[in-house]
This record gives sequence, structure tokens and C-alpha cells, in this order.
Amino acid sequence: MGSNAVFAREGRAWDEIKAELAENIAADMPVVDPRVFKPAYFHSDEILAINEQAFALYLHENAIYGGSAYPSLKRYEEEIGAMTLELLNAPAGAGCTVTTGGTESNFMAVKAARDWAREALPGADRPEMVVPRTAHPSFDKAAGMLGVTVRRMAASPGYVADVDAMADAIGPQTVMMVASAPPYPYGQVDPVPELAALALHHGLWLHVDGCLGGFALPFVRELRGDFPAFDLGVDGVRSISADIHKYGFAAKGVSTLSLRDATESRFLGQAFDEWPAGLYSTKSLAGSRTGGALAAAWSVMRHLGREGYIENARRMLAIKDVFLDGVRAIEGLEIVGRPDAYHFAFTADGYDIGGVGDALEEKGWQIGRAREPDSIQLMLNRIHEGGAPAFLSDLAEGVDAVKSGRIRSRGARAIYIT
Repeated sequence: MGSNAVFAREGRAWDEIKAELAENIAADMPVVDPRVFKPAYFHSDEILAINEQAFALYLHENAIYGGSAYPSLKRYEEEIGAMTLELLNAPAGAGCTVTTGGTESNFMAVKAARDWAREALPGADRPEMVVPRTAHPSFDKAAGMLGVTVRRMAASPGYVADVDAMADAIGPQTVMMVASAPPYPYGQVDPVPELAALALHHGLWLHVDGCLGGFALPFVRELRGDFPAFDLGVDGVRSISADIHKYGFAAKGVSTLSLRDATESRFLGQAFDEWPAGLYSTKSLAGSRTGGALAAAWSVMRHLGREGYIENARRMLAIKDVFLDGVRAIEGLEIVGRPDAYHFAFTADGYDIGGVGDALEEKGWQIGRAREPDSIQLMLNRIHEGGAPAFLSDLAEGVDAVKSGRIRSRGARAIYIT
């Protein structure tokens, strides 16, 4: 902690603090920059401004009181849910809960499945969930808090969920299975229809983690449709998460959990009335939360509409194709799997991809790193439109430097978050 981190006896002028904030943020990774390929979901300056202005209007309102004090927030939440259900091909009678992020959405899915199983699978008193190798760590976090055992697979053949291994892992205590659309490491959608059929056969809860792809894949599907069905239109999918603050382009703090059967929302939250202040009831983990995130998400979704998101998908796919073609054109580089959304990873055959990543970082590029296989990951957004030539030129130089021995890997680890 810095010298100014202690709780000072006397306050400071806002101008001084604001100047310090500006100095501090200058050392951070920029959120919007063509040289940054780490997670940032930029659409346009216009959408940034809409987020900021809508958020500011509701900065101080608490969304937990949407049902009483702030009816506008309740309206936004209901309409966000309705739009999300339509987007994800929900059948009649489905329901949607808005959360503060993907981890909370996945957490609530695990809780719902666990509590549902107490009624539907009474013999499963030591609940287990079967997840692919690539399932997000939020499932392990949720399972640890909720008393659920995770059976994570050892591999991802073809960079998708290992359906046969998951089938073999199902036992008498299994209550839940997970698929990803897409998983973060590879960007290739899991075979959801196969896993859904497996879940139906065994009477299990199948959750699809669509946090990354939920507001991208539906529009990609309209343009290309060359990946497996993944949403509530697949019989056997009981729930799906989708983050609006990713490729829905909303300000941070808003995700969704959609259920095939809205009556099962009783397994999500908690209602408590045995204390002096009266009924406390929520459908998610969070209590107090800013109304700004709801207002921003609702505003962006209303502003873009389906056609706006489809046009974005068209432009994003064009950006991705340019990067993919350029990477493939460099000798020895290989795309990992068949990426369906807007991000992808690539590895090297015959030389060290870690050294290539080091060379890119020395040139000022902020890249992601992944493993299984060791690879470089690019999370694309609209700021990268027109940026491929400069990146690909430096990438080719980095490959040459590694192949010639001028650069050796410094052994940087693949880190998602720490």
C-alpha cells in the first residue's frame, strides 16, 4: 500500500485526489486500445457514452428495492430478462434472473441444481457435478461453498467437452452437468445437444455457461450458423448464463441466468421473515447493488436492438477472419480448435510459442496466454478493426526471432486472473 493509503486524520481537496487518480490510472492497462487483446468488450465511443450517462443517472439507486422504491429499475430488470429469454430461444414459461456477473450466474445455477436435486433426486445426498476440462473456475468456487463435489474431466479431445468421459463420470450422486458456449480457453462451443441428451437420459440438470458467448453467438448464428445449438432451444438444457457486460457491451456489473422453467426460480434465492424488519427476499446472491448497471444494460440493449447486434457481429467476424488468416499464413502457427465466437488461441509447431509471446509483449502488445496447448490468446473487439497488419507484422518478426534463437522464452505463466 502506498504512503497515502492510511486513513488520514484530515481530508484532502477533491482536486488533489482527482489528480492522484489520473496519475494512478495512467499506470494501468488501458481498457480501450488497439494493442490490448486481454478482456475488454469495446463496441464504440457512442456505446461507452450511453453506458456512462445511463449509469450515472442511477448511480445512487439500490436495485434491491426495485419492487418498492424504484419501479423504473424493476421495469428495466424485467425487460432485460424478457429480451434475454427471446435471444436464447427460451420456451414459454421460462424465467430470467439478473445478477452482478458471470460468477454469480454460475453460482446460482449450481445452487438451483443442488436444491432441485433434493426434491427430484432424493438419493443424491452427497451431490456431485460433472464438468468439462474447460469449465470456468466459478463452478469450483460455487461447489466449494455449496457442498458439491466437482468431477472435472482430464482432457478436451478436439478442444470440446469429452462427452464419453462425462458419461462415464456420472454416478448415483451426480445431480448436474455443465457445458460451455464457448469456453474461455478455446472459443469453440461444446456439443450441447449431445450433453443435453445425456442429461435427459439420466434425469440431470444441464447448465450451459454462455457468459462469454450468450450475447455474441445468437447473432453469429444468424450470419453463419456453423456451430452446435447451445441455448434453451435445446431440449435438456435447464439453465444458461449470459453476461451482458461482455459482448452485450453494457457497463460492468450485469449478467443473467435464464431457466427453462420459471417455477424453478424458487431454487435460486432466499426468503426470510423471522426477524424484526420483515420479509427479506432475493432471487440471487447479491443484496444491495447499483441501479446503474441495470440502467446501462437496458439502455445499450434498447439502443442497439437486434439489428445493431447483428451488424456488430458482421463486423466482428470480419475482424476475426483477418486475424485468423494472417496467423495461419505464418509458418508453424496453428489455430487452436475451431473458434466460434470472437476470441481465439494459436500455438506453434516446432518452436516455442512462449518466446513469441515475449516478443509481442516487448513490442507493446498486451496478449493473453493459455495452456493445453501452450498458446497465445487474442480477445478481439471493435477497437481492433484495421489493426491486424501491425500486429501480424510484429508477430512474424517475433516468430523469426524465436526460430533464429535471438529470443528465448522467459517462462511467463498462463494466468487468467489473480
